[in-house]
Order: sequence, then structure tokens, then C-alpha cells
Amino acid sequence: MDGLFGLDELTGGTRQPSHGLPDPAESHRLRQESKLSLHQVADACGVSETTARAWEEGRTTPRGTNAAIYRNLLNALSGRLTATPVPQPPADESPDWAALGALRDELPTQATSAAPCWRCQQPTAQRVGKRPQHLGTRCSTPTTAHSEPTAYPPPPPLSARAAPSAAPTADPPPLAPPSSRSPHPPATAPARLTIPPLGSRKITHGPLAVLDAAPEGLTAHLADSGTRSCPAGDLPALLAWTLRQGFGAAPLRPEGLAVGPLLVLTPSALACLGLSAAAPSSPQCHPRSDHPLLRQIRALGWQTDQDGLGSWMRLHPSTGDPACDSIHLAITDWGALHHDAWKMPADLDASQLACLLGQYTSLMRTPLGAPGACGHQLMSDLRPALHRHTTTRTMAASGVRGALTQVVDPAPCEAPAGHQLAADRAAQDTIADTPIHWWRPPTADEVTRPYVVCLAVNLLHLAGCNEIRVADGPAHQINHPVFDPKMPGSWLTDLSSAPHHPMLPPPFASRGPAWHTTPAFAYAAARQPQLQPVEGWLRHALAVPYLAPWYQRIRLARLAVLERLGITPHMDTPDLLAALHNLPYADPGQRALLHAIHATAEDAFTALAQPPTQPDQTALAAWPTPDKPTWRPDLLAAVHAKARANLHRKLGQTARDGYFPLAIAGDHVLFATHTPHLSEITDQPNSGFTIGISPGHVRPVATHPMRWLKDLAAEGTNAAQLLKDTCPSW
Repeated sequence: MDGLFGLDELTGGTRQPSHGLPDPAESHRLRQESKLSLHQVADACGVSETTARAWEEGRTTPRGTNAAIYRNLLNALSGRLTATPVPQPPADESPDWAALGALRDELPTQATSAAPCWRCQQPTAQRVGKRPQHLGTRCSTPTTAHSEPTAYPPPPPLSARAAPSAAPTADPPPLAPPSSRSPHPPATAPARLTIPPLGSRKITHGPLAVLDAAPEGLTAHLADSGTRSCPAGDLPALLAWTLRQGFGAAPLRPEGLAVGPLLVLTPSALACLGLSAAAPSSPQCHPRSDHPLLRQIRALGWQTDQDGLGSWMRLHPSTGDPACDSIHLAITDWGALHHDAWKMPADLDASQLACLLGQYTSLMRTPLGAPGACGHQLMSDLRPALHRHTTTRTMAASGVRGALTQVVDPAPCEAPAGHQLAADRAAQDTIADTPIHWWRPPTADEVTRPYVVCLAVNLLHLAGCNEIRVADGPAHQINHPVFDPKMPGSWLTDLSSAPHHPMLPPPFASRGPAWHTTPAFAYAAARQPQLQPVEGWLRHALAVPYLAPWYQRIRLARLAVLERLGITPHMDTPDLLAALHNLPYADPGQRALLHAIHATAEDAFTALAQPPTQPDQTALAAWPTPDKPTWRPDLLAAVHAKARANLHRKLGQTARDGYFPLAIAGDHVLFATHTPHLSEITDQPNSGFTIGISPGHVRPVATHPMRWLKDLAAEGTNAAQLLKDTCPSW
């Protein structure tokens, strides 16, 4: 909806609004036929887009003032579409009508002096967006020279308003009930930037462009090392140029969604576009703030997604589908591609950066956030769900079997801290599967060994995750269930009595009855077949090894980069150890790419239970389930349980040869040895560890004298944690 709504001529009727809300299907129809986005409805009601979507889908019901505001909005939409008079609602129950088609900070105002209207050059005291402008249709449409930049023809102007007594016509009259927040009639809408339909988009210049300023203007550096001149001088012109160039990436699977263009703005490009180098403050990050960047895209009929402004952001038409119609921005001055996350060399120029990001895209996916966020999105890229365009309802992705399609609440025991379901939960009712963090003092025999060797397990949590079965649907509470190792869920049982050697860490972190995921219970059942669960939260829907294709893509990508660095799986152990020793001196760009792949794998698991990032929800004391089918804290717990079980099994095997761990911190393990070589442990006949580069194999991290460990043990320090925190990773 391009202009401010105006119900002036539709008010004054005697019919009272319904005390109830229409059903969800009717609410959806009213919004769609009014050509409004969920973002606009949420803005008008003063709630988040997630909340508005839940109302429309019938998952929650508005209450109190929210219910009155939403009801009055829907009544007004219905009245507009049917040309039926509706009463003017009370001020405290009125939607923010301005939010439905114009910026709050661009509402018309009255100046003390006249100035030439920017459209017709005739004097006016009225201002819109701080510019002199006649209101409504009292001056002609601006000429092309004064129009906002656009890549496609703007939509036709709104039809003239019908008089109050006019008979209904085929085109519904415009809508704009008066309110204290909408004091003036609307201005003519600026030109809109239209995105081509899904079926007509061509990918001709690759997935991304890194923009850098040159003396003659902006230059776009492409993933294939090519360049293109970009004539844009501001953000609207840049978006229009981007749509003409044919940037983007094909879906990783034919059944999935294509990825929109990524534009990386370097500091010089940011200055050329007139954007601030200072990152927005927290209030300015809100998708409905008055930040200058947001004002520019709103003038085109575009907006950000629910995450608002940030170093990585998604821009899309207000009436479009964020999943299908987005252009992505990465602003390096605001923190995109930060060294801590990506480890990019500091001296990369724009061309080299574009090539590296292009390699990451070909191996993983288009980067649209930190590596962990990319890894999380990669999960659904490789098991895409069916998706219809939210506006046109055309099929955008056909989806595959085993995809996660439902937003489901976790079981109470699985809810992470801060979630609404965890608010009143007892400590013992929390899932007990966590990584191993443990240490012990050395024995009298171990003290006689002169060395302490630390190993690290390659991608500990990735190894084995391809076997975890995941179901698309909610968990159901069952008393005294029969354990099924193929049933995803959480099981209440007492595993503290499980036998274990005192020089090994306990196989399970719990004491007494506690909740454990299926992989943990399966490991316990293999050791104690008589175990029976007392209660379960189980998922009976179709369960598949959801992460299997994700694991395979990361494994192959990692092997490809290691091969560029001169390391292959078939190297003899001495040659492999020499190559690993020299790795810090290898090509810094490829080492950064290797680090990014590792971070993509390991950090993606954290995103499975990440608190909401939307500005509307970050300040909540207890937040609801994020509106993402791939938000699955139960899967994160299962990954932890699988990794713990795999590591504990290998430790038990290695202990048969007299080598017991001294300290463990996640994927780092310390042993006392007679020589400074890790092979002393891996060459033992029963060793559970193998030196190699595959997930689950191990590599040496550091060697220290036994005295070093004894001093740390006397201080009460976990030496493995110290090495994990201080020694460089791959």
C-alpha cells in the first residue's frame, strides 16, 4: 500500500465493530487483498512481525488493547474492500494508520514559511520528509528528473477518492481513519523499486560483489575475479543497479530456494554511498527506527527483515517475501567479516576478498552472517522445506522428505535458559547432556612420566552428528515408555549408577534421576541393558538422519581446502605431522577459509538454541519459541550427547593400554606420556584415537613437562581448558 490510508469518507456509519476477531483465514485474506505486508500490520499494531504472524496463523490470540487494535484494523480493511462505513475507533484502540503506507517520521508537517514544492516548484508551507511538497494530488506528479531511482516502472498512482455518497466501485476506496498519530492527509507515494518475478530472474554475474570506491566511482569486484563499474551514488541507486546485474546463487538442491545477491560494502564504498561508518545504536537497529538507511529504503517501498539493521542485513520489498526477494548487505565498518569470526587476513584488497568469499560460497553457501549463522542456514539449504511465496503464493521451493517445516515448542526439559518454558523449571528438570569438562591430579605412576601431551579431536561435535535422527513435530509426554534408540526425544532415568573407572570422567553428567536425549540413553543402555525410563518427551513423527547431507558437504569442503594447503588424507603419519606443523606458515587466505569452514560446522550447533535476535524480543525476561522451524534445542542436546558418548568410548578403549586422561575440555584431552610424541598413544593396540584430518580423528596440540601440569593441578586449574583457550586452532 503506497500512500497513507484514509477512512475519512468511510467513517460515520452506525454499525458497531464485531466484538470478536475474524478467523485466521479471513484475516489473511483481508491483509492480502489490501496488499499489505505482515511488517506493515505489525507496525500498525505496535507488535513484532512474529507476533502478527502468530495472530494471522491462529497460533496465538491477541488480548486486551492489542485485540481491540487488531480488530479495528481488520474491520477497517474489510470496510475498505466492501465500501462499507465503519465507525471511528477510540484513540487508544486505533492502529497506527501511518505505518500502513508512510514513514512515521515522514508524516506531513506545516512549516512557518513557504518554499518551492520539489515536484511542481510552486510555493508551499507543507513538508513531507523535511522537503517542501504539496499534499495529496494538488500538484502534478514529479518529472523523471526528480524521481527516485528505480530499475522498473513504478506502479500506477492511486485512484482518486470517492465521495462519501458515491456508490461502490470495483476499486475499493482508499483508507485513512483520522488519529492523533496521523494528523494530515497523505502525500503522493514516491516511485517504488520493483523486483522481477521469481521465474524471470537470471544469475549472470555470480553470487556476490565486493564494492570499493575508485576515483571514477564504485567498482564491484566479483567472485570470479572480474569487475564491473557501478554508477550508484546512494543506496537506492545501488539496489536498482543490483537488480539489473543478475547477482545471486542457485539453490544447493533443485527443491530449495535460490539465494539473493550479497553486496559487501567496504569503508570507501560506504563513504561513496553517503552512509555512516558508525554502526547504529541498539534503538536504531530496530526495523522500524528512523535510521537514515531505513528512510532511504522505505522511500522505495522496501524494508529490512525482523532482525533490523546490523553488520549483516536483509533488504526486501515491503510486499515481497524475505526468503525469496532479498538483497543482502554486509557492512565491514559495522562488524561484518570481523576477524574474530572469519580470521581474514588484514591486508586483503577488495578483489581478494571477493575471491575468498566466492570460494566459501562454492564450498558452503553464500555468507549472509557469521559462520555459525551460515552453518545453521546450510542445514535447511540441504534439507529444504516446501515454500510458497508469501505474497503471490506461487511455489518457490518444492521441499524434500525429512525437512523441518513446523515451529515447535521444546519439551520443558529441553528449553534453554531464558525461554518461557524454562521460567519456573526446577534445576533437576533440565536436560543433563553436556560436553565433558573434567580433570584429576596425576597418579604416582603418571608423575614418573616426563611429558604431558595434548591432543584435539577434529570437529568433535560434527563427527557422529550424521547419525542423529530428527523428527519434524512436537514432543509428546509419555509415562514409562519403552526405550527405542530410533525415537528422537528426551528420557527421564537415573544413570548415575552406571559403572565407570575412577580415572575416567563419568560417562554422564547427571546425578540421580535426570533427563537425557536418545543418544545418551542408547550409550547407557549398551552398558546397562536393564535400564528403563520413567518418563519421556518423545517425537513420533517421521525421523531421519537430518544432518547427514550437511555433514557430507562440510567434510568434502574441508578436505578440498586442506588439499590446497598440501594436506591429504592419504599422507603417512610423519608427513602429515610435518605438514600440520607447517600449517601456520601456509597461505593465509586458505587458512582463513579453513577456519571459516570449521566455525561454520561448530558454531552452527549453538544457533540451534540461540535466543531470539529480533529487537522486539531481545529485552524480554522470558522469550517465546523463535519463529524458525530449524530452532531445535533438542537437536543441540543430542549432538552434545553423541559427542560425549563417542569421546568417552574412545577414552575407555585407550585406557586398556594404561593411558588415562588427565584433563578434558570439550575436544582437548591431556595424557601423561614417556615421549613428547602423540603417536605413543595412538600407536597402542587398543587406542581409540587415530592421527588424521577427518572429523573424529586427532591432531597434536602441545607438549609440556609433567612439572607444568602438577603446578596447574595445585592451583586447581584444568590444564586442558588452558590449552584450548590459548593454543591456535587449525
